[in-house]
Amino acid sequence: MGLDANGTKFLLYAKSKGVDFTSTATIGRQWLLVSDRILAANIRESGTAISTASAASILTAGKGFCEPFLEFLGAASVTSFDASDYENATVVHDLNKPLGDEHRSQFTAVIDGGTLEHVFNFPIALKNCLEMISPGGHFLAITPTNNFSGHGFYQFSPELFFNVLDEPNGFEMLEMIMFEDRVGAPWYRVSD
Repeated sequence: MGLDANGTKFLLYAKSKGVDFTSTATIGRQWLLVSDRILAANIRESGTAISTASAASILTAGKGFCEPFLEFLGAASVTSFDASDYENATVVHDLNKPLGDEHRSQFTAVIDGGTLEHVFNFPIALKNCLEMISPGGHFLAITPTNNFSGHGFYQFSPELFFNVLDEPNGFEMLEMIMFEDRVGAPWYRVSD
């Protein structure tokens, strides 16, 4: 689980579209899996001047984890949820089981950086994520889609998210983007 070149580029894009990262939850403690050169290039592409040395400091500040990058995006707090304390998640919770009320409507941004496909009871795990979002907040999923064989329990099609994140369920799909899992891959907007 981690934010790579495309994941960091996506979150920078989300910030440019108005996503508020003030109170962020990550599903799984996310690694920052990008070089200083690529991180700096992504940040510059998003419109912010940054040196490669400054990007390197974001990478080293979190000892490989994403919290300093999320702070760069505006996070005042980052809470990570994971099934074990192996990577020192803030909250140890098995997402196969419902979350308690103390996490409901608490986060302006909830980021799944490649965890939900590894949770067997996906409907409960997704419900947990969606219930964490405060009114007006955003759910950001960076997840493999169909034909990513051998990775996790599930591969998701766009239809799943279009049908779950819809108006009757209290959500509005702002944008869905797909890309191949490689640096510099073109982005494609997906229609319902």
